[in-house]
Amino acid sequence: MAAGSSRDAGWGYREVVTPTIEYFDTLVRGEGTQAGDRLFKLVDRGGELLALRPEMTTPVARLVTTHLRGRPLPLRLAYAGQVFRGSETGSGRLREFPQVGCELIGADTLEADAEIVALAVDALAASGAAECSVSLGHVGFLRGILEGLGLPEEGALEARALLYQKDFVGLRAVLDRYGAPAARGEALTALPGLRGPNAIREAQRLADTAESRRVLRDLETLIGILEAYGVEGGVRVDLSIIRDFDYYTGIVFEGHTAALGFPLLGGGRYDRLFEGFGAPHAATGFAVRVDRALAASAGGGAGGEAPDVAVAFADGARGEALRLARSLRQQDLSVTVEILGRSWDEVAQGALAAGAPRAVLVTGSRAVVRDADGGERTTALADLVPGGPGNGGGPWPS
Repeated sequence: MAAGSSRDAGWGYREVVTPTIEYFDTLVRGEGTQAGDRLFKLVDRGGELLALRPEMTTPVARLVTTHLRGRPLPLRLAYAGQVFRGSETGSGRLREFPQVGCELIGADTLEADAEIVALAVDALAASGAAECSVSLGHVGFLRGILEGLGLPEEGALEARALLYQKDFVGLRAVLDRYGAPAARGEALTALPGLRGPNAIREAQRLADTAESRRVLRDLETLIGILEAYGVEGGVRVDLSIIRDFDYYTGIVFEGHTAALGFPLLGGGRYDRLFEGFGAPHAATGFAVRVDRALAASAGGGAGGEAPDVAVAFADGARGEALRLARSLRQQDLSVTVEILGRSWDEVAQGALAAGAPRAVLVTGSRAVVRDADGGERTTALADLVPGGPGNGGGPWPS
């Protein structure tokens, strides 16, 4: 789950690090003045107002427009860090939590959107949470419907807020108050049901503005690109997603798991953010709530992830066991070596029960391998070493 992991690097994303403390004005410039209420503020010795970062995207934007200014675009950046958000006492919400994410900056194409969604699906799969899926929407569809209703600005703001709160009685009252046409109001009240495999087809019936029709065409194209990535099975269209309307400018998406009732991951296109830093760039990205991902994983994060291999050793075979562990780690496998002096059965049973796919007992020039299905075999230690004579260059014999 960490930024800079082999997953992110494999997609060409470079890890960046930003300060925990930013200038208050920088954060407000990125998130808007309403964000000031949820910031933890402090004052430096010179009287300058500072704040703890409430998310990572705005600090990354500042980094791009200062230290990375002039670099060839697009930039693929990944990060990991703690973020801090003020909340009401007793609300049950964490005020500090870990966040990892990726940002793709300088590309305004559907290809860029598809890459970031596919990477989000990959990140969810790597989280260890079961039954994950990404719900994909677009703020332009709702924007197009609101334009068609002809509501004044304050009415549109009210309608958006009520939709976000899922207050459909209040929404109907607002539409009636402003005399919105009943047929067009139907499109707005139908929004929560526009999800699943038939969502785009059903939405086409309701799309009566050029903007909303364009959005649906873009979503169809995007789904086609995701099919080429091979991740379309983990994505469903959900036009009821309503994220920050002023921040996001295009696609929006959320990652969910059956184990939790709230998103593990969220993101989308935010082309306006960089305007506040004097260097307009198209941008899209996502962030993962690591604490939620751990809570949704099989172990709940209490004991950490199971290793790929658990290694134990017989008397006199410590050196061989440690050399095997080092060789496997060089192949990007996670390996634990027994340090408590437990018996082979205790090590193997404990590791396999925790989710490790295999355990190895090194006895010298030989090794015993026990797999998750309970099968056990004895093989030459050299055959377990990457590039060994009996495994065709891989870490495990066939």
